[in-house]
Amino acid sequence: MDKELRLAAVEALGRLGRSDDYRDRAAAGQGLAGLAEEPEAFGLLLDLMLDSGDTYVTRVTAQALLRRMDRSGLAAVASALADGYPRHGD
Repeated sequence: MDKELRLAAVEALGRLGRSDDYRDRAAAGQGLAGLAEEPEAFGLLLDLMLDSGDTYVTRVTAQALLRRMDRSGLAAVASALADGYPRHGD
């Protein structure tokens, strides 16, 4: 596993996740879900799951994380639920 390349991928997907276009943000969430075990991806994934601009981004990112069926994916979704429920409960 090439840690440097994985970090570069997280950084690139993080930039995509800040796009104004919801489709770019959703694609970033799907990509970052594959790197959920990387500590640098965790905050970015939370931001995407709590996307205030479009619940599609939230759904796509959470689904990609849950499809992993592992601790990293479930931890990210659980954290988003705990942190975001009062402000993003739809």
